[in-house]
Amino acid sequence: MRGQIKFKSPNLLRKYSILIIIAGLIVFFSLMEHRFISAANITNIIRQSAVMIIVASGATFVMIAGDIDISIGGVACMTSVIAGLLIVKGFPIAVAVLVAVFFGGVCGIISGALIARFDFPSMVATLAMMNLTTGIANLLTDGTAISNLPASFQVMGRGYLGPVPIQVLAMLVIVVVASLVLTGTTYGRYIYAIGGNANVAKLSGINVKKMKLVYYMISGFCAAFGGILITSRMGSAQPTLGVSWPMDILSAIVIGGVSFKGGSGTILNAVFGIILMTLLTNGLTLLGINTFWQAVVTAILLMVTIIVNYLQDSRKKRD
Repeated sequence: MRGQIKFKSPNLLRKYSILIIIAGLIVFFSLMEHRFISAANITNIIRQSAVMIIVASGATFVMIAGDIDISIGGVACMTSVIAGLLIVKGFPIAVAVLVAVFFGGVCGIISGALIARFDFPSMVATLAMMNLTTGIANLLTDGTAISNLPASFQVMGRGYLGPVPIQVLAMLVIVVVASLVLTGTTYGRYIYAIGGNANVAKLSGINVKKMKLVYYMISGFCAAFGGILITSRMGSAQPTLGVSWPMDILSAIVIGGVSFKGGSGTILNAVFGIILMTLLTNGLTLLGINTFWQAVVTAILLMVTIIVNYLQDSRKKRD
């Protein structure tokens, strides 16, 4: 019995470590700064997390499959600019949003095709897509923001359905659907299989190339929708939107527990990672810690997470 307790305790600690850290951050920042637990700040944290979680949900599909998508910020930027331009030119909001999300999916398919058909490394392909989409966004706007977007468009980012912000409801729907797809469908099992070993997955009959197109398309959809929600909340389309997203969101996904090597992790891991990073950034800002030190803290946390994951993988191989 005593041996079983010793065996289970470390596993439980690893399993729930992210929740323990989140709880610790909440207690620490609440004691250090009373504004941290104010209703206004909690609402702000929830709003900030919601959009990042939507984008992270799509990127998690890619990471579980053993690839990476660093184009998410550029795709969000370009598609939000497209939506803004269409709305300013008089197109219906629904049409503008659908067109923008469609282009997000197209960007994902192109990235997936470069990787699947032409054997581009995923980092190279998505870096090229990031530069392409950011460049297009600046060309379309001459580097200036598209402002004066109508109030009817801003409802998506600022409105409420009862007591709950609309963007939070959108996030909950996407998280539930993404989780069900990953854990309850054949498609989800294929993604885990590809992340575990793409060659074995291919030999077992999985069309790996086709799957890459699909999960990069999903990432593009989510990035575009997240960019549109941010634009709706700000009331303007910014050609600089999403510049820091690749580092911020992908780091949060890994810190949350999704393996950088692929084959393991869940949407909830990504959700908890985003919440942790949002709490950390918000708390440090309230304490007056500048953004440079915040970046240092984030980088250290990411490195520690990767080292811990490496040690855990090494231990599993030895066992």
